[in-house]
Amino acid sequence: MHIAKAGILKTLTITTALFWAMKSWGQTTGTSQLNTLLTADSLVSGNAKDVLTSFFRLSLDHLIGDDKQLNFASNPFAIMLKSDPSLAMDRNYYKYRVLRKINFVFGLKLDSAYRFNGFSSGITYALINKRDSSTSALLFDSLRNNELAKEVDSLSIELNNYTNTIQDINEKKRFHKMMHAFFETDIPFNKLDTTFRLAVKKIINAHSGYYKQIAEMSTGLSPYSIREQENKMYNRLKEGIKNDLLWTAGISDTAYTSQFFFSNIVFNTELVKGISKPGPGSNIEFDVRSYLNLRDDTLTKRRDLQRAFFCIDPGFNYVLRNRNNDQSILECKLSGSYYHHLGSLYKNELRDSLTLNATLRIRVIGDVWIPLEIKYDPASGAVYGYLDVRANFYALGHLLKPGK
Repeated sequence: MHIAKAGILKTLTITTALFWAMKSWGQTTGTSQLNTLLTADSLVSGNAKDVLTSFFRLSLDHLIGDDKQLNFASNPFAIMLKSDPSLAMDRNYYKYRVLRKINFVFGLKLDSAYRFNGFSSGITYALINKRDSSTSALLFDSLRNNELAKEVDSLSIELNNYTNTIQDINEKKRFHKMMHAFFETDIPFNKLDTTFRLAVKKIINAHSGYYKQIAEMSTGLSPYSIREQENKMYNRLKEGIKNDLLWTAGISDTAYTSQFFFSNIVFNTELVKGISKPGPGSNIEFDVRSYLNLRDDTLTKRRDLQRAFFCIDPGFNYVLRNRNNDQSILECKLSGSYYHHLGSLYKNELRDSLTLNATLRIRVIGDVWIPLEIKYDPASGAVYGYLDVRANFYALGHLLKPGK
């Protein structure tokens, strides 16, 4: 695990140049903030973003190995949004949800001297992606059928009707301000104007049994605000998203300069599911990946895909989160890989083998990650190390703007 000084300099130069190029590219796209739409992107772990990216991902893999890779991943909607910023509205975000389930990847292969050694391409499709709130039927049903939301909408109409009966202009303006404080601020109910509180209670009493949550909120020793209660509801939904299921399937191909096109084909599927109790702070994900790898048999003169390998890699990913914003800051994944050769074996090659794996993933700044992966082969006692740099650019939540 050694890199020459020249190699390190080249790595840093390439990474820095591409990082700033991508950053400049992203900044030309619309950057209006989304006010109310809840997106899951900021809650997604670095491990899950490696499975499916929401916008652009640039990675430089195996920095300390002989076969380095420079990969770019995106999805059709992100490309459309780049060329047409008017698509950056929540209604289009939902309309093109199928396009956002697709990831395509292009990569360049580099040898130990950073010379071009081939290229790769692939496509991944999210069979299930409940972590994307705009495609989650459960989330939309929760929001649409939430009793507090229904009560707030109904009470807002009733209060507007009451306001229209007020003849005095100044009193009407003052009542409108109280409505804003009631619905949009953290001021508890018992701190609001007495006249306004009486009007609310009159409406509640006139609809006996309907405004259950608002009635509970406006009574008791410690009354709270509607916004505070709504935030609690959103937080519960967000906590659930961290444990939601992501399941993808894909195919990729690698062609080396010394071999033919389609010399290395991989069919893969990966599933990520949170298993810890929902709550702020850290959580644990179950992650299982399996793939079928078809390769060219280099011992024969003909070009074929007679070498076949199957691998399954189950593991657990511990996610340490920032309690202020629930973003992942450090992750540690422990897994074990089982390999099985389906075809003929080379000399001294085993039919079955195992490795024990550990990946430490650190968020450096923004959405830039450095994963360090260690593989241990118990049979040979060999240890392999892989160092990568991953950068995700412009989470979709930063590009969306509410549709009308």
